[in-house]
Amino acid sequence: MTALPQNLRPLSMAQLLDRAIRLYRKNFLLFIGIVAVAQIPATAVNMIGLWLAPAPVIGFNPAATVTDVWLQTFESMGFGNNPWVWLGRLVTLLLVQLATAAMTKAVAENYLGHKIGLFDAYRKIGRSGLTLLWATFLSLLVIIGLVVWWVIVPCLGWLTGLGMIFYFGLVVLPLIAPIVVLEKRSARTAIQRAWDLSRRRFWWLIGFMLLLGLFGQLIVTGPALLSVLIVEGAIGSGLDAATASLVQQVIDLLLTLIYLPLQLTCVTLLYFDVRVRTEGFDLALLALSEGASADNLAATAPTTDGNATPKWEEMGYFALIEVAFVVLYIALVLGLIILAFGIGGL
Repeated sequence: MTALPQNLRPLSMAQLLDRAIRLYRKNFLLFIGIVAVAQIPATAVNMIGLWLAPAPVIGFNPAATVTDVWLQTFESMGFGNNPWVWLGRLVTLLLVQLATAAMTKAVAENYLGHKIGLFDAYRKIGRSGLTLLWATFLSLLVIIGLVVWWVIVPCLGWLTGLGMIFYFGLVVLPLIAPIVVLEKRSARTAIQRAWDLSRRRFWWLIGFMLLLGLFGQLIVTGPALLSVLIVEGAIGSGLDAATASLVQQVIDLLLTLIYLPLQLTCVTLLYFDVRVRTEGFDLALLALSEGASADNLAATAPTTDGNATPKWEEMGYFALIEVAFVVLYIALVLGLIILAFGIGGL
């Protein structure tokens, strides 16, 4: 028998966020270092790609076909025929998954009372980074399938599809990383397991992830918008566009180094909390003779529920989410109309 870590108990949203911030502050250099090992090379490759890529020519061409417009838009987003740009995107995708796996391992070990070094975190993830990469690809296919469900299937698909897409991206997708890393699941079973966990606390998880997203907006979006204004002002003062783009890349890197570790810390602790509340995870750790460590958490994970089909009650939840989107959209349009008439009346 092993001593139960004091951290493993049901937490409220505020307590969960507070625990995550405390853990982040306590391991600040370690967590930022883990992300920096992946993000700095990825940013460097992206910088080289943007520097070597020819600047896209954006303009109106009345003779252009729909395909030409799509290709022009695609190139304006930083893609095109330049191999460095594609290499940068692929390297970034791979390194981000490796950093996510290493961060999840480091957060779990520290939360359970075990110290772990930067390189040990990467060494102990094994093939989890590649599994996460494959899970990301499968998740993209799931999203495409949900879009097809939303657009093509009449009535039921139209009423629930948008809610499904929203919930999968907001709640299910982030939970895949701790499941792959800590439970050592395959990509396919990790996606199903993430859905099994998330459906147990449907609305609570939506609330927490929205709170985390709002918190991230305050940390990242504000400084990012300010940096864009500063860079645009520098361009107006004579700074060339290529240098301004490099400056913006560096600023984005710094913001990512600050926020991404905190986000992954919150998600990992959220995974623990759901398991404590619904699976007796704390008691399962007590029964482990090897001790409570992130290396043996797979032994406490139950098998996945073979039935991944949403229940009718859950379909109703998805419909409510879609109705909420429609109401917000109508309110936004009416607000803009009222604002326009108000300004016109002046």
